[in-house]
Amino acid sequence: MKYFRFLLFPFSILYYIITEIRNWLFDQGILRSFSLNVKTISVGNLTIGGTGKTPLVEYLIRLLKDRYNIVTLSRGYKRKTRGLVIARAQDTARTIGDEPAQFFMKYGKVIGVAVCEDRLYAIPHILKSRPETNLILLDDAYQQRGIRSTCNILLTDYNRPFYQDWLIPSGNLRESRRNADRADAIIITKCPPGLKEEEANNIRIILKKFIPISVPVFFMKTLYAEPVPLFDKNLKNTGKVILVTGIAQSKPLVQYVRQNYQLVYHFKFPDHHYYTNKDINKIRAYIHNKNLNNYSILFTEKDVARIRNTSIEDILLDQPVFFQPITYKFVHNGSEFDEFIIKVLEKTDI
Repeated sequence: MKYFRFLLFPFSILYYIITEIRNWLFDQGILRSFSLNVKTISVGNLTIGGTGKTPLVEYLIRLLKDRYNIVTLSRGYKRKTRGLVIARAQDTARTIGDEPAQFFMKYGKVIGVAVCEDRLYAIPHILKSRPETNLILLDDAYQQRGIRSTCNILLTDYNRPFYQDWLIPSGNLRESRRNADRADAIIITKCPPGLKEEEANNIRIILKKFIPISVPVFFMKTLYAEPVPLFDKNLKNTGKVILVTGIAQSKPLVQYVRQNYQLVYHFKFPDHHYYTNKDINKIRAYIHNKNLNNYSILFTEKDVARIRNTSIEDILLDQPVFFQPITYKFVHNGSEFDEFIIKVLEKTDI
């Protein structure tokens, strides 16, 4: 695989030229960035794949929902609609995308959720539809340079940091490492719980090669709560787990399940996979052929967003189905991050 990626290196050079020209055009003001009449926080990354944007957006919602009237704005990846959609009760993952559907299911009573391919177009329409909005959380928008965000938060995975990666197709970078300097804060996600301060400082030293000294660096670990029953609230997890995932980075969850339960089998699907009756019947056939008893079927929370209000729910009704909540917690300096975000927003006049 590494040899194959080496062969693709000439295409990475071409990709580098294209992305650097685009960034230069924005830096020179030839392509314009707009400051809009609302505070915005952009959450994004330099790499393709899961760095934990969704749990961080949810963290920001919990932190700020009592201070601001929030709307989350995402592209709505792999949804079956186009244009601007402001989520309503009848919307599902198919109409707004799985991650926005997850935001709406959990926080739809206290925030607004919107999706649009063109976020610069969407924001004025959101403000017209929801004039009380005074903070928009831009999900996966680090490359959205047409909007001048109040705060740009860049995420990078502890296990595959951007400074050890290469541009696509040789690697997973969407743009070169040096563009980390647009970040107002960097968060290292998926850190080990016992991350030592010495190692954290070594990471900070490496990052200072790419970002201004004033940019703060924070460290977060993943927390897995108790699995939640999808249907029957009185159902108990037996500990014998059939894991089903359709996410970009399933390895950490697989490790967690193996450490805490008996992993019977892992059905691994592509990221943002929309489950079909055939997929679920394949799982049921496996259970029948193995003559399994006292098992639990465990989905991720994002997968469940794609199952809700579909025919898949009906097929699974007689099964012991759970989903795994995933959250983040700061390893060292969580209160400093909270204070940083609140201070940035408060000192910004709109």
